[in-house]
Amino acid sequence: MNPFRFLRFFALSTALAVAVVTVCHGEPLPQPPDNLIAPAHEIDPVRVPEPWSDILARLQKEGNIYSTFTENRSLPFKKAPVVFTGEIRLSAQHGLSLHYLTPEDRRMIVDNQGVLLRDAAGHTRQGSSDPHALAATTALLDVMRFDFKALALHFNTYAAGDAKIWFFGFEPKDDDISRTLSRLTVMGENDQVRRITIRKSARSSIEIIVGETKTNVTFTPDELHRYFR
Repeated sequence: MNPFRFLRFFALSTALAVAVVTVCHGEPLPQPPDNLIAPAHEIDPVRVPEPWSDILARLQKEGNIYSTFTENRSLPFKKAPVVFTGEIRLSAQHGLSLHYLTPEDRRMIVDNQGVLLRDAAGHTRQGSSDPHALAATTALLDVMRFDFKALALHFNTYAAGDAKIWFFGFEPKDDDISRTLSRLTVMGENDQVRRITIRKSARSSIEIIVGETKTNVTFTPDELHRYFR
């Protein structure tokens, strides 16, 4: 399959499923409670209660971020999951950049202008302009920024766990968005995001495992040119 099509699938949050064991510090990553997306765990994204407000405050102070990641995908027509590895760069001004290193060098940029796909040769392609697909995709940018007020425009917000191991869940309010994204969950440990799961259905999702992370990073002009729009 064309690598650009794989990236477009990511941007639209479609046709992907995960069936892998993920590891953090040598131990399996905790799973969110089965009832995470339920009234008992719903929170007000404008007036976030403790301890979630404290977690958000710390995460929002981390500035520009660089992380390594592993992305696991299983397609309906493939028996084994497809594994991608790469780098995440998050800039407060320039948005989110996913640089896929394996199996091929590809980049996806998510910012206020939408989604831009770029191959190793520098050729670019604009992502979907459909407003509902765009809302589902840019939700990932808002999640990485932990901008709950922006997410509240299209998603209900949920939280569970405690200050050490925590889970945030987001469920679309709009039926049109839910056709491309039914649920988005984030698992974290202390002040670090460990896993992001973008789900379309019970059998269709993307899972991103966040590895080594550096916060308050300064991106050079060359990095801004290479990895952002």
